[in-house]
Amino acid sequence: MNTTYFDWLQRETPTRWWHDSGNPDEIDLALKRHAMGVTTNPVLTFRTFRMQPEFWEAEVNKVSQELDFEERAEALLKLVATHAASKVYDIYLATNGEHGYALGQLNPGRAGDYEGMLAQARRYRAWAPNIAIKLPATAAGIQVMEQIAAEGIPICATLNVSVSQALAVAEAYERGRKRAIEKGIKTAPCIAVQQVGRIDDYLRDVAMDMKLDLDERIIKSAGIAIAKRSYQIFQEKGCHAVIMPAGLRGAHHLTALSGGKVIFSMTTRVQDMVLEANPECKEHINEPVADDIMEKLLQIPEFVRAYEIDGMNPQEFITFGVMQKMLSQFMETGWSPLETYQSNKESARWI
Repeated sequence: MNTTYFDWLQRETPTRWWHDSGNPDEIDLALKRHAMGVTTNPVLTFRTFRMQPEFWEAEVNKVSQELDFEERAEALLKLVATHAASKVYDIYLATNGEHGYALGQLNPGRAGDYEGMLAQARRYRAWAPNIAIKLPATAAGIQVMEQIAAEGIPICATLNVSVSQALAVAEAYERGRKRAIEKGIKTAPCIAVQQVGRIDDYLRDVAMDMKLDLDERIIKSAGIAIAKRSYQIFQEKGCHAVIMPAGLRGAHHLTALSGGKVIFSMTTRVQDMVLEANPECKEHINEPVADDIMEKLLQIPEFVRAYEIDGMNPQEFITFGVMQKMLSQFMETGWSPLETYQSNKESARWI
């Protein structure tokens, strides 16, 4: 019997993966490939409306034209998130809430707004029992994570590109989880995203601007090195949060971290790349990045900030270059278009 790399991961390792998009056809295909949940964001939500408008048209037309801009974006995000949640609800039940989630991402324009994000997270929580709240690993976002962990609300900490952010997320979750247990509240999972491909992309630009002339093999190891270090520390500390490598750019990101108790987020494109590559079924999570590669990466100050345990303090998280790049992308190509999608109102946001 022929088996795929995904079959091997599911059968022989603790490694799991969730599908990364809101496209209904892609979700169905991913579930056949052993996806255990669905990750999405404002950009992907807007993209599925553009790619399959006929699928969503009837529900979009039910969204009131009287809503303000943020309310409209929330209502449209809810359509995609709750559809995805319904597709993985059986997995949620079968795994007792360990997997089977769809994500509802908060307004990226509120990345520094504790009160606003907390109120929004509580609204999203009512959408479905298997909706996890996706919010940024900023100082304010991490405060929200502790509070909603204490309320038994599942968390996905996104916009996370560094070891220091991952540890801050894990520590906040432990504090919130402890409070939940003390109050007799059932705890919910926490996922700490590591944007392996996005930090690679950022450091490629930085290294070029510094004229370091680094081989692509070195740049492609940066996100892997950061994720491996976060994973190792989580294991040593016994953290309950789980690393989610995301923003994958190819099969190498998956194979280098395979075998760990992690949850990947993968687009259909990357899934296809993995199946085409048909990599060796071998665990690599505990293999360190080669010394010669690390020596080169440590020449890049921005890599050092992302890699060192104390590379940044929480107030610096939102100022990190790649964080601002991601926040802008989510805002300008996702959340903002959703505010006016099929609306009779014209936003003055960019005037």
